[in-house]
Amino acid sequence: MNQVIIINVFSDENEKGIILKKEVESSFQPKIGEKVRDNIFAEDKEIKDVVYDYANNKIIIILARKEVKNEALNGHIQEVAEMHNWKVITE
Repeated sequence: MNQVIIINVFSDENEKGIILKKEVESSFQPKIGEKVRDNIFAEDKEIKDVVYDYANNKIIIILARKEVKNEALNGHIQEVAEMHNWKVITE
């Protein structure tokens, strides 16, 4: 099943921040409280919510928010995200 992992990355100066997503194929059934490991993070991120969208054959996984320095939010994080197959949600 297609899984969409979503995380909000913010700073103390930009509380709204940006939303990143990564799509993967997996048969894994995620559960709230479990951890996700990805090269974009220095630490594992906790799953905060899971939405099963059977109509679109997707599982949406919402991770705990990540705070970064404001300078990183304005460009650096997008470059690193792209290197690890994450995309900024602009819609």
